[in-house]
Amino acid sequence: MSKRTSTRWYIGAWVVWLVALVIFFMTSHKGATGTSFYAIGNTPVSAAAWLVAAVTGLVMLVTWIGALIRLGQLHAWGWFAAVLVLQLVGLGIIGMVAYAAAGPEGEMAVTRPTAT
Repeated sequence: MSKRTSTRWYIGAWVVWLVALVIFFMTSHKGATGTSFYAIGNTPVSAAAWLVAAVTGLVMLVTWIGALIRLGQLHAWGWFAAVLVLQLVGLGIIGMVAYAAAGPEGEMAVTRPTAT
């Protein structure tokens, strides 16, 4: 997966995920006892927002794995470690934005077998 594809899809999915999460919390109702009660499907809109958040989470996972594979193929181990660790500590958007802005663009070297 190319750098451009993986970073655009990841960042776009993250923005949609954030909007869906805000909509989910805005449309969920309070429980009968007055305590905060956020349940999936409390309202149709909150259920749809939760579903959108789940789908965008999967898109982010797939594009993040694609970016890691690409970085491994380029032998950009510093970038690989940074993107991996930032995602694992919950700051994946920072790693992917940094990768989009300054990550390696390099083309993978193609080796052809020699005739013997």
